Amino acid sequence: MDPAWMQRGRRIALINPTKFLGNLLLSGQHIQHLVSYCADEGIELLLVLDSGFRELFEPAFQAPGVHFVYYPRQLLKARRQRLKAARAWLACVRSIRRFQADLAFTIEEDSVSHRLAHLSAARFRVSSTEARYQFGFHKYLQVERANRAAGERSIWYAYREIFSQLALPVPSDKAYPVLSSVTAQVPALESGQSDRPLFIIHAGASKHYKRWPVASFIELALRVIERGYHVVLIGAGAGDAALNTAVLAGLGESHRQCTDLCDRLDLKSLAELFAAAAFIVGNDSGPSHLASALGLPGVVIFGPTIEAIWRPLGPQTRVIQHRHVCLSDCTRHHCRQAYACLSTIQSDEVLESVPEVNAAVESAADGSVSEIRSQDVRIKQKG
Repeated sequence: MDPAWMQRGRRIALINPTKFLGNLLLSGQHIQHLVSYCADEGIELLLVLDSGFRELFEPAFQAPGVHFVYYPRQLLKARRQRLKAARAWLACVRSIRRFQADLAFTIEEDSVSHRLAHLSAARFRVSSTEARYQFGFHKYLQVERANRAAGERSIWYAYREIFSQLALPVPSDKAYPVLSSVTAQVPALESGQSDRPLFIIHAGASKHYKRWPVASFIELALRVIERGYHVVLIGAGAGDAALNTAVLAGLGESHRQCTDLCDRLDLKSLAELFAAAAFIVGNDSGPSHLASALGLPGVVIFGPTIEAIWRPLGPQTRVIQHRHVCLSDCTRHHCRQAYACLSTIQSDEVLESVPEVNAAVESAADGSVSEIRSQDVRIKQKG
């Protein structure tokens, strides 16, 4: 496209208040690339992000000339604070408008991003989707997201195409953003548990068709506890809390080697836990992407979601998916086999996908696996 915005000024606003952690991580390398480009060229950049991601991502995207506005999503959900929420929303919009962007663009298809872009008062507004939000933009990008060519099916490539069509530089190697502010931090555990390496389990997911059966997580937890691990359950919200309670109940006497941290960690604390842990097994979800971005080895279990588009980027992350058992008319929302693609995945298959488990337990005799990996993560991120 003709970069008309370049001829009219040097102020860019990226309107990206996505609520999905995985999406932000999958697009984060492009955002960091944009940050570096703007800093080098003396371009003022405004990043509009969800307020829940501030503590983890602001250090990752910080640079001279970068400004942040945070969309108050959690406050807007609070029914008893409607006046405060309305004021926060107005303050968010006013801050975006005060920036007086020459270019404002979106990279997601959600309504919040497009509404804020509409209200941005930018001279040149670009939508990243042609199929929706047909009015209020100067340019609609034609970006294929679901049916890309082989080798470029990851959503990372769709994000790259958006930046490329705006004549903005893009990275050449597919990766997550560098989260250099994260250091390892082991949570407080009961006596007799801290000497074991930590095995993270995330039994929850945003959608029911992404959740491996609880019984399978129980069996997996029992197996790794037998191998010398301490299991840490993570999650947030009532749904994850109920799943974790069921896992704990199914462990019997082994529950002493399992800690439930549901709703006890903010995003930065979760990242610090991942930096200190040995392994993770979870469903297709934001925490799995965060673990992969931080180099934590593990397995992500996929149901009917298209793995080629949404799989984690880290080379140490393995994906298990049984799409071969699906019927021809199977979709995410319609399944005549009770999501056999999930239920047919066995704990043995998961454990075979992380052969380092046994090696890690042997190494624990000479020193905590968590401590060894924590030092390695800090060295990598400082370098």
